[in-house]
Parts: sequence; structure tokens; C-alpha cells
Amino acid sequence: MDGAGWLTIVTLVLSVVSVIVAGLFSVRTQRLSAELEREREARIEEQSALKAAERVYEPLAQSAAELQSRIFNIVETGWLGVQERYASHGDYAADSTAYLFAQYFGWIEARRQAVLTSSGEGGRDIAVQRHIDGVLKVLRRSEGSEGFLFFTTEQRAIGELMLSWEVHTETGVRIPHVMGYAAFTERLSSDEAFARWFGPVTRGLARVASGDNSRLIAIQHALVTLIDELDPKRKYTAGFDLQPIELGQP
Repeated sequence: MDGAGWLTIVTLVLSVVSVIVAGLFSVRTQRLSAELEREREARIEEQSALKAAERVYEPLAQSAAELQSRIFNIVETGWLGVQERYASHGDYAADSTAYLFAQYFGWIEARRQAVLTSSGEGGRDIAVQRHIDGVLKVLRRSEGSEGFLFFTTEQRAIGELMLSWEVHTETGVRIPHVMGYAAFTERLSSDEAFARWFGPVTRGLARVASGDNSRLIAIQHALVTLIDELDPKRKYTAGFDLQPIELGQP
């Protein structure tokens, strides 16, 4: 075989090798590209879930502030004093107190669902979760009293009952909605199964009427600590007196 023939064979071999190598690199590049795309989508999903959780921080901080404010008024004025203040509004004092607990549980559930699709590994969100757990533990701690005692699953159940999601027609973004006071009181008065979830509030107010404020004070302290984490600059809770109740206060 002359030199020209060998050159042709070598050229063909190199062409085949080049095609094989290019194919291998193409497959590897495609696999790497797919892996990078999955990682990018996972990061976007996690970030969007954490962003969704952060969007719940404002109403959650406000609901916690409203609940601790009611607790402060009950401890400061006494339950009988609160009842007298709202005497002209029927059962408003008791019903609105139950609602403030329910509203808080609703926004807690909204935040929980907002981070379901993420690892939740955001520094601030981890700190928020720690303080949410602090409130949860106080509320589920019996200490020989059923007053304002909500076990973990009960807190979650009330949150689920209070929460619904609305989908924005243009963007497709889900927006959390917690039941308002009017709808709450209507259901409270007409649905016995729903009303039973708030027995701990009724029993708790009975204990407060007898002068036992210790549990309410512990709840208020935990809520203030959570608000300090959610809204340290008081952007969402301006106008609320967020001082912990003094332990010696009757």
C-alpha cells in the first residue's frame, strides 16, 4: 500500500475517533447541563418557597401582636373588666379572644405550607421557626391546667380550618387567606364541631376570671419574643406596646 493509501486510512480512523470523542463529550455535556438545570430549579424553588414564607411574616407578626395585646389587656384590666368594656357588644370579648388565637394559628399554618417545598435552610427562617416552636411549646404545656391548652395537632388543625389559598388569575401565584372575624363568628355560633376547637379559650378565661394569669403571661412573653424576630424594626407592628408583662403582675 502506497503512502496515499495509508494517509487515507489514518484520516478515516482519526475521523471516526473524532466523532466518537465528540459524541462522548456531547453526552457528558448534556448530562452536566441537565444536572446544573436541576440544581438551578431546586435553588429557585427553595428561594421562592422561602420568599413565600417571608411574605407571610407581616400578617403573622401582626396577628401575634394582636393576640399578645389582647392578653396584655386581660391581665392588666382583668377578664371582668374586659367583659364590661365590651358589654354592649354581646359575646364580643370571648369570641374575639378565640378569634385572635385562631387567626394566629392560621398564619402559622400559612407559613408552614409556604416552606413545604423547600428545605427551609435560610438563616432568618430557622430563627423564626425556633421562636414559633417556643410559642407552640408554651401553648401545649399543660401544667395541670386545660386553660389555653392547645396540643400541637390541635394548633395545626385550627390553622388548617382558618386557612385557604387564592390563586392570582394573572400570575398564578398562590395567596394565603385567613378567615376574617365575621365569617369566624358566624361559624362559631352555627357549627358545634368548629366551636369545640375553642374550648381551651373558654376554660382559660374561666381561670383568668378566678385570678390565675400565669399561663397567659407565659404565652404573651413567647409571642413578644417571636415578634422581636419577625419584626425587629417594628415595620409591621408599629403602634403596639410589645413589652413583656411583668411576672409579678396579677
